Amino acid sequence: MQAFDEAAVLRKTAWRIIPLMFVLYIVSFIDRTNVGFAALTMNKAIGLTPAMYGLGAGIFFIGMCPFEVPSNLMMVRFGARVWLTRIMIVWGLVTLATSMISGPYSFYAMRFLLGISEAGFFPGVLFYLTFWFPREQRTRIVARFMISLPIAAAIGGPISSFILQAFDGVMGLPGWRWIFIVEGIPAVLFGIFTYRVLLDRPVQAKWLKPEERTWLQEKIDKELGEDQAHSASGVFATLFDWRTLVITFTGICFVIGFYGAGFWLPQIIKTFHVSTLQVGLLSALPNALGAIAMLVWARRCRRRTMRLSDVIIPQLVAAIAFVVAGFTLSQPVVAMTAFCVAMIGLYASMPPYWTLPTMFFSGTAAAAALAFVNAVSNLGGFFGPAIIGFLTQSTGSFKIAVATLGVFVFIGLVALLALSPAYAHRKAAAARASVLA
Repeated sequence: MQAFDEAAVLRKTAWRIIPLMFVLYIVSFIDRTNVGFAALTMNKAIGLTPAMYGLGAGIFFIGMCPFEVPSNLMMVRFGARVWLTRIMIVWGLVTLATSMISGPYSFYAMRFLLGISEAGFFPGVLFYLTFWFPREQRTRIVARFMISLPIAAAIGGPISSFILQAFDGVMGLPGWRWIFIVEGIPAVLFGIFTYRVLLDRPVQAKWLKPEERTWLQEKIDKELGEDQAHSASGVFATLFDWRTLVITFTGICFVIGFYGAGFWLPQIIKTFHVSTLQVGLLSALPNALGAIAMLVWARRCRRRTMRLSDVIIPQLVAAIAFVVAGFTLSQPVVAMTAFCVAMIGLYASMPPYWTLPTMFFSGTAAAAALAFVNAVSNLGGFFGPAIIGFLTQSTGSFKIAVATLGVFVFIGLVALLALSPAYAHRKAAAARASVLA
């Protein structure tokens, strides 16, 4: 009979692992999206049209896409400690270099390089968590980690707006250049810190008792062994498995909405005739509410076996809200309320969505699937900002562009319905394995 509390071991592990991952992703998200606030003055300074800005904001994801899967596979080889450190230091240096751009082409180049340097970070962290937490814990753990995303968006806006305004003219540099300087340094520093403190496996955790380390490592290894029986043979088979492709397509549509709004919301709010600081504060509101929604929805999912409806329902809410926001931009209060509801829906769907690949695959196959889904779905991060830029420049307003985001989110959630039979089969197989065990 075990002389320790398993739940206490998992809580202890979560307190050791999640806070660091939480902070790292905040730094990552701020560095990839701070361009939305820099654009308030940067676009005019270096001659960017709406279409040019949309292209440059989104080209980050074109740089990221081809390197996501190789990066995650390299993390399997070298370990999270080494590989995540490499990613953070390089993306921090590229962010610093972005402060020196002088026109459209240098803007495109630095956004492209930032995408390459950050490739593999998010799916790498998700995969890393599977080596520390059993399957039944992952939706809750992923939610704790991903709560950093809306928090990053919520605090990033006021911080970037403050830097843009308070640092303008310091040492002869405009405020938008200081955004990249001030927000690029933490990535380098945290990269060095991560190398010193991160552990790759539970067996290395000196803060767990020997019997706790053994129990956790054996539980994780057993699950990986069971899941391998249900995995497609080989990495390439996994990447082109129809389930991976459906999840990826839904992700593309979801990300079009998420980053389309994320990169353009500061400029949309600016049309409400508010100050730069107010732009930052109002931009934070949808994300702060999204953080609460993510935790509440994940807790609801934790009380029972996860269902596809846990992804589909909040995305349907988001799709409807984007359409409402698009057609009420002349009424700032209504439009901001709709944007808040849209982001609540998108954020709530994230934790259950990102557990889908690990429900069908594990081990190297899961690493490849997570990286592939993240890489290809993030192409939506290119199309979203670009679509808004093109439609805004073509129509002269944001109305059609914002409503179009809702259409894409709706198409994605409809596609996810195709997974229903496979998901039901996977749950039945897992239940049978649990009974036999």
